[in-house]
Amino acid sequence: MRISVIDQQKRNSRMNRLSIHLLFGIGILIGSVFGLTITSAPLHAEDLFESSSVVTASPTPANTRVYGRLYSRDILRGVTIKSVYKYNDIWTTTLGPAYANITTQSSNFLKCSPPTGRPFSYALCYYSGPVQPTGSNPENPSLPCTLSKDGLVANCTCYAISNKGAGAVSPYLVDINAISNLYIYQETAEACGRDGSNCPSTSPAAPVCEAINTNLLVPGADLVSVFSTLYTSDYTSNSSSSDVTQCNGVYAGCMTAPCKRTGKFDASGNELVDCSCPIFNGPYQIGQGNQNCDANVRKDGSIYKAGPKHVWSGAYNPGNQPIPLPESQCTPDMAGKNGCPLYNSNSVGGTKTLDPNSQLCQNVCASYQNSTPTTPGLQVGYTCDATLCTTIGIGQGKTYNPSVKAQTSLAAQACQGVGQMANFSQIMLAESLANCSCCASQICGCATPNTQTNQAVFKLNQGQRVNTIEPQCGINGTLCGKP
Repeated sequence: MRISVIDQQKRNSRMNRLSIHLLFGIGILIGSVFGLTITSAPLHAEDLFESSSVVTASPTPANTRVYGRLYSRDILRGVTIKSVYKYNDIWTTTLGPAYANITTQSSNFLKCSPPTGRPFSYALCYYSGPVQPTGSNPENPSLPCTLSKDGLVANCTCYAISNKGAGAVSPYLVDINAISNLYIYQETAEACGRDGSNCPSTSPAAPVCEAINTNLLVPGADLVSVFSTLYTSDYTSNSSSSDVTQCNGVYAGCMTAPCKRTGKFDASGNELVDCSCPIFNGPYQIGQGNQNCDANVRKDGSIYKAGPKHVWSGAYNPGNQPIPLPESQCTPDMAGKNGCPLYNSNSVGGTKTLDPNSQLCQNVCASYQNSTPTTPGLQVGYTCDATLCTTIGIGQGKTYNPSVKAQTSLAAQACQGVGQMANFSQIMLAESLANCSCCASQICGCATPNTQTNQAVFKLNQGQRVNTIEPQCGINGTLCGKP
């Protein structure tokens, strides 16, 4: 196969960037140990592209550039790394800069799949703000966003979601307009288009997904903040006529902000991390209905006066709507209205099955049969399918009301090591082709689980029912297990 000169140049450019990132990783380690400042000649955004395809954006006001420098200095703790990181302070839309977290259409949200075979986590700050817990679940933890003394940064307590359990198979979303690394933004906008429409869910991962999955988006961060639907049911109120609250003022724009581990967990065992979110002053929405725009006002109307000020983590959609998730195609194993349904065995209107003799299904079924990465003999593919999607709310009715602790515990038991399954990406591909969730073994007609796995599935189903969750066995008659 002949490689064109342009292809070779692009490949060399990519290798150069990866080399720079690797060198930076070594340099940041040395700098953190010896207190050194790393400097080098700046790499301009246009250097990442062919001259004819440079992505431009609205002019950046001087005060925005000043804020960008100050915020960048704060989160990087004085380390200068111009060759691999430049804070994105340009106006990525006509309504504001990247850190305003603005979405104008559903294609702005790029869908990313967590990596498999190694530990990985991302943060969710969408529900952070007041000191008092918010949301519809009484077990929700306190997730405050505390303004720094200089007002440059909101230090937000956020959820950490790992690929050890539900996070292994549930995609996360990134607003292309809010990518905090200018170089990665430029690369992503070139590949996906300014509005993200050139990167549908069926395409290879967008550059920003690769950067996050390899922990290269914000150097020095343990993880970064993105959006996930995994906690949607805990923050949706049946008494609210809207899923958002319209506000105007100072808020934290946490999308792609850097986060640090704290070693803290809430009462339900969910890991909590600290994220350094930039602030912006303008119209925004809170991702919950009927909230007070002042994060310092308690539910009883009293004002929180002790200590520093707090702000909401927010985002802005000019249509005054919740986050406009892509609607053209459902997403397997994702909670909410954009998630794919469970397997449906009805002959009319049921789930599309795949050819069991195809190479795809053969690989999928082999993976299920051999999916014993943590417990010998226990086929985690089956236990996870039997538990994960129903636990996060897919296919559930009005009686569904599990505690966060129960959800976390069930998903952790059922899905431990699922990300280490062989051919994991092909399992996700099969579910995407059939537009269903936790269903690959059903649509490919895989063999029944072994005795040990059947017993585990049976117990997990019992555990779900005790916690108001209807398992797949009761919904579609599959994955019932045996005592």
